[in-house]
Amino acid sequence: MEPTVAVENPEHPTPHTHLQRFGAATLAGAIFIIDTLTSIHIAIAVLYVAVILMSVNLFSRKGVIGVSLSCFGLTLAAFFISHGSDFNSSAFARCLVSLSAIGITTLLALKNKAANDELQEQVRMLAQTHDAIIVRDMDGIITTWSPGAEALYGWSKAQAIGQDFRKLLRPQLTLTWEQMMNSLIETGRWEGEVVEHRRDGTPVTVVSRCSLSRDESNQPKAVLATHNDITEQKRAINALRRSEAFLAGAQWLSQTGSIGLKIPSGEMYWSDEARRIFEFGDDEEPLLSNVLKKTHPDDLDLVKVSIKHAYQKEPHIKVEYRLLMTDGRIKHVQMLAHPVQDATGNFEYIGALMDVTDAKLSEEALHRSQTELAHVTRITTLGELAASIAHEVNQPLAAVTTNGTAGLRWLNREVPDIDEVRSAMERMMSETHRASEVIRRIRAMSRKTDPQSVPVDLMEVIEESLALVDREVRRNKIVLDHQYDTEVAQIIGDRVQLQQVIINLIMNGVQAMSNTKGKHRTLHLHLRRSDAGELCVDVKDNGPGISPQSMPKLFNAFYTTKPDGMGMGLSICRSIIDAHGGRIWATSEAGEGAAFHLSFPSSNEEPA
Repeated sequence: MEPTVAVENPEHPTPHTHLQRFGAATLAGAIFIIDTLTSIHIAIAVLYVAVILMSVNLFSRKGVIGVSLSCFGLTLAAFFISHGSDFNSSAFARCLVSLSAIGITTLLALKNKAANDELQEQVRMLAQTHDAIIVRDMDGIITTWSPGAEALYGWSKAQAIGQDFRKLLRPQLTLTWEQMMNSLIETGRWEGEVVEHRRDGTPVTVVSRCSLSRDESNQPKAVLATHNDITEQKRAINALRRSEAFLAGAQWLSQTGSIGLKIPSGEMYWSDEARRIFEFGDDEEPLLSNVLKKTHPDDLDLVKVSIKHAYQKEPHIKVEYRLLMTDGRIKHVQMLAHPVQDATGNFEYIGALMDVTDAKLSEEALHRSQTELAHVTRITTLGELAASIAHEVNQPLAAVTTNGTAGLRWLNREVPDIDEVRSAMERMMSETHRASEVIRRIRAMSRKTDPQSVPVDLMEVIEESLALVDREVRRNKIVLDHQYDTEVAQIIGDRVQLQQVIINLIMNGVQAMSNTKGKHRTLHLHLRRSDAGELCVDVKDNGPGISPQSMPKLFNAFYTTKPDGMGMGLSICRSIIDAHGGRIWATSEAGEGAAFHLSFPSSNEEPA
């Protein structure tokens, strides 16, 4: 608990004050008796001045005036009792002198009391302050030690006074003690941060404000110092600086800047990292117009829509767009922002601006690699199907040759049979169309193109895939059982990639059953809708199944159970299905075969 200084209040007198007041009243009574009953030819009433002077410290201002008026009254009463109305006598002159003395003394006493009261109030307020007030002489010896100093440093007034300031508090300055004193003597003032020590040895950082006091001969006499504890403030500032340094470093490492946009004024804030991302100079102000100047022309409308959403106070804004630098470079940035509202109702969007150029370029490179790998895999698959494809092409070609020969025979007769020739030519056209369709499918599978996102009928994709693998299915004596439990099977995707997935899963099933003996080989293909509305494709064989050890690694790149396999087929299938927003997984029971399941979310559907 901090010590306090007691300042006596005349309006709430103590017993000692009552005793002094009684003494003043007794003195006044004695003066009145002497002035009334004696015939001494002197101004006895002048002694009332002593009563008035005593009352200054015993009464309030109104009390002093009351005492003065009482003295006036007693002086006049003593005159009238002793001398009646003899105003021409010397007694009346002495009365006037006494009254003048009482009046002048009262005025001076009131003025002195006002100054004294003000000083006492200042002392009282000073005693209540939390600042440490210390006065020391020019040798550093403490002569004054305030309650604030007691509370701050832990030494009582009695323990501190007379001690050497430097030994007691062990101050640590940024300059030498001599430099500080020279500055104080030269200018009369000094202010700075000082690290001092409490009684228990703990350091405390204070702001010290020193004033030099001089004597009548203008020689330095003492130093008055006020000390304010800023230890916690200093810690908070250091913590803030450390936090800011960490934040700036993290932003630089993560290439993420901070931005702020006030609504509706449009005033903006950019962090240093945001400036670096935009490549703004130090003299460029954070303005929306400057942001738009750096935006790629093709993305201007996208950014303007986001700004419009901000002014509409949307709860969340996310936009990814490009910046066009002055040297022609293109940067990809992503901005996330949400509004905050202060107590006055003002809105400000706080956001993070990320430079995702490297990630975007890596994503594009990965996409190209996946596309090329998928293309290589398709070519490899076509190579595996070469015999079946050749058979599919040779069949219509042989039929064309047969029908052409038959047509020539019908024409070479003495009476050409035009109807038979027409039929032969129609069969030739049908077989030619059949061969053309086979070649079209092969060309589509072998073509190297960027993936497309267009409406695709999954039922048609399955039928075209089955046409390409039909020969391979029949060659391995496999019964194909396919069911379509939905009439609408349209999704948004790439036809060739989806066809690649279906063919890969069918060929895996065919190869899994190629060595199966003792039971009918059946491949089930089921197109259906789940209870959640998802479009699903199930491809199930009745081969030996997948071992539990292989199941977790089934879709890993370069993992294969085939002696001559690359281990990329299922990995690519998963990448393709993921890109279509779907899922692929496998189930298996030992000896009962394996099943692969495809699922496409209903949100990816677009009914015809």
